[in-house]
Amino acid sequence: MDDLKLISELRAEVTETGPEALAGARGRLLAAMAGTAAPHRPQRARRPLTVRVAGVAAAGLAAAAAVVVLTNQATVPAQPPVSAGEALPLTSARNVLLVAAESAQRTPQGSGRYWHIKREKDTGGRVFEESWTTRDGRRWTRGSDDGAPVVQADSGTFWIGPADSGTEVSVKDLEALPTDPQALRQKVTAMQHGDPSFGEDVALLPLASLVAELPAPADVRSAAFRALADLPGVQRVGTTEGGEELLIQRGKYDARMVVDPETSRVTRTNWLPTATGGIAGANNGHFIQLITEWTDELPR
Repeated sequence: MDDLKLISELRAEVTETGPEALAGARGRLLAAMAGTAAPHRPQRARRPLTVRVAGVAAAGLAAAAAVVVLTNQATVPAQPPVSAGEALPLTSARNVLLVAAESAQRTPQGSGRYWHIKREKDTGGRVFEESWTTRDGRRWTRGSDDGAPVVQADSGTFWIGPADSGTEVSVKDLEALPTDPQALRQKVTAMQHGDPSFGEDVALLPLASLVAELPAPADVRSAAFRALADLPGVQRVGTTEGGEELLIQRGKYDARMVVDPETSRVTRTNWLPTATGGIAGANNGHFIQLITEWTDELPR
């Protein structure tokens, strides 16, 4: 009897997957197998039924319950998915950025009312600047934490790249950006005006803005990390406080950026094109600590 026909017939008899029903089906299958042997033919090695039935199951021709009984083997539990950091060791700047891209893809954009940006010095925690911007463009800013009041601006847009060479955008504009790395690189390059200051790739500043301070959605940030991974002149320095330190060569001036690949956040930097169109920098080996998040809390 053909194995496929045999399995089909026995499968039709099993109306439920209780142990008694499955045991009966198994007994009838073994009895049918014994009765189909041809005594006048020489015996030859046959592949175990477990392999043949497993193949049938893979093709969708046998019930999953019947396969479990016939193989008489313990089901192997599925292994948990390998994290991006385990699958791709953090041994290069490219790998760090690609792992950050995977993390960014899994990270929700956030649901708060205000996009909060806080920059503070790495020694002493002195706040350089802090802002809260709504999705429709209202902004509150504070210049420092030395008692300066929070000021509400009439409007608050964002910049992809510095204000003297980049493009002013809204949250909706950011959400409409391409999610393919190459298309994104071409788009943000076209949004820049003039040549870069230090001879770097034109896309460097806007891509750095997207991963660091701008409230871009998850798939856009992921594409920006992947596009940065393809740029020349980016090197891994090593593991440090807050993540992996990357060196970005910009002519005679080198920029350092610390990326946490597990959260996809830029946590510290000594140079940064800001979301408001400026350039933030720290001298003498210091860093700016960076906090970006959606929040429902305004300062009091």
